[in-house]
Amino acid sequence: MSNSLQVFATFRDSLTQKEEFINGDESFTAKIIYKWHGQTQQETLTVKLSLTTFEYGQVHIDEGKKINSHNVHMDFNHYYQEYFTSNDGFLIIKGKNSPKIGDYEVIIIPI
Repeated sequence: MSNSLQVFATFRDSLTQKEEFINGDESFTAKIIYKWHGQTQQETLTVKLSLTTFEYGQVHIDEGKKINSHNVHMDFNHYYQEYFTSNDGFLIIKGKNSPKIGDYEVIIIPI
């Protein structure tokens, strides 16, 4: 298992408030802090974790008013981004060299 997948599994196991879907995926509400091109946006949004075999480890953030697919990435995959955890247990996703937004960081704080 890759380090990002281990981080994903540990983060998922730490969630206390989550909704489970019939296919096994889960969602929860989180404060999203998105940093790119010297900008920082924050918004409370729904996050979906993919737990099915083929999609395991993928993270999707629902569209918001400030954070949306018009200006940033909303879907993440451990093959293309790196997953980390903060000392507080928050999920951090880092992407590099995106043609759309360059390097970026997403901090997901469950609420």
